[in-house]
Amino acid sequence: MVSNKKSAAELRELLARRQSDGAEKLAASGKLTAKGRMELLFDEGTFVEVGAYIRRKTTELDITSGEDFEPVVTGYGAVDGTLVYAFSQDFSRLSGALGEAHAKKIADIYDMALRSEAPIVGVFDSAGAKILEGVDALAGYGKIMEKASAAKTAIPQIAVVAGPCGGASAVIARMFDVIITTNNGSLYIVPPSVCEDKEIGTPARLYQSGASTFSVEGEKEAFDLVRRLVPYFGTFIETTDDASRAVDIKSTVESGAYEVRDVIAEIADEGSFIELKAGHARHMVTGLASINSRVIGIVATDPAVKGGALCPCAVEKAADFVDMCSGFEIPVVTLVDTVGVPQKDKAEEKNISEKLAHLAVSYTGGLSPKITVVLGKAFGTAYTVLGSKSLGADVALALDTAQIAPMAPERAVEFLGDVTDESKKSEIAAEWADKFASPIEAAKGGHIDDIIEASELRARIAASLEMLAF
Repeated sequence: MVSNKKSAAELRELLARRQSDGAEKLAASGKLTAKGRMELLFDEGTFVEVGAYIRRKTTELDITSGEDFEPVVTGYGAVDGTLVYAFSQDFSRLSGALGEAHAKKIADIYDMALRSEAPIVGVFDSAGAKILEGVDALAGYGKIMEKASAAKTAIPQIAVVAGPCGGASAVIARMFDVIITTNNGSLYIVPPSVCEDKEIGTPARLYQSGASTFSVEGEKEAFDLVRRLVPYFGTFIETTDDASRAVDIKSTVESGAYEVRDVIAEIADEGSFIELKAGHARHMVTGLASINSRVIGIVATDPAVKGGALCPCAVEKAADFVDMCSGFEIPVVTLVDTVGVPQKDKAEEKNISEKLAHLAVSYTGGLSPKITVVLGKAFGTAYTVLGSKSLGADVALALDTAQIAPMAPERAVEFLGDVTDESKKSEIAAEWADKFASPIEAAKGGHIDDIIEASELRARIAASLEMLAF
């Protein structure tokens, strides 16, 4: 145990030795020490450690002789010139166990981040609480939860799950805006060892379910991704792309079951789109990008997957993303082309109405500018809840080939009894669509601000973003 009589130089030497020993322990597992992670995250030479000498209180029950410093590193530095705060748990010491002092270090760095209104990055790698600290350890988790809750929508929070993240730690991690899991990461409330399904909490399952935003191979990839993401919580991303560039999407959109990611790649600044939760509900696409250097969030239904249907998981994915964008005042661009809400019992069993209500509330709340474009089909409830003008969209556009109506043409002619000859059903539906589902009808009522050609889409979104910035 460290004597209080040791000099500062001796303490620094001991701390450095502990960190060096940790690196050797972790090498075989492919993990880095907490300090090594900071070197990957921050610009070279900018990391400043905070609270390095904070230690737990020791008692006569203490059996961890020689483990003098808390197994968590906290501090701040620059990420591509942006001030960022961070904490990283260190599994090489006490298996990253969390106690009162450990929690204090994390709470303190949160306070610093909140005062500076700067992003915080948390690296989770802990086997759990320090059992001998009892309720003090549990209270420590509660203190971190309080800080993470206070930070919600106040500052960006990015989590890297690089090791075990169970129980209360999982609750904390799920409060973050973005969660990145590595191949060594696991996130769960109940340990997989006591579950019948041993895949619970694994990176693949977390990514598929939407519990994690990204899944990457190793820690280097994770921190490369964090460094790329940080600027997207600002206002601008540098680009040389021409804001008025015409886009070649007409034939793509008119093909029907197209990949909406191809449209996004055309309208966004070149190479700027980062898809979030790509492994979950792939018929709903959410991500961050820039147009004319302005950071935006994109919500887009994907006709290539289930017709872009608004099933419960897709709706919840979109609502959560819009909530995040609204919290940070990131403009939301919504691209609509969907067959609508599935007419299935399963959707009702999964509370589709509640999910749709959440989405509607998400679009009406917050101060972020909202631009909605109907690319193709937009019928009934789907049209309304996907950022329509009536929900507060600042700008609502439609391509000249879009279809907007209370009901899909095929169902409408059946409902109205217009089909007396089944062989002519498609022809009658097409005639009905031309007459009643044209975007012109929506524009007449003021529900669409303008009807545009596909080639104009990027330029018109860029112009709208500039107008809404003032």
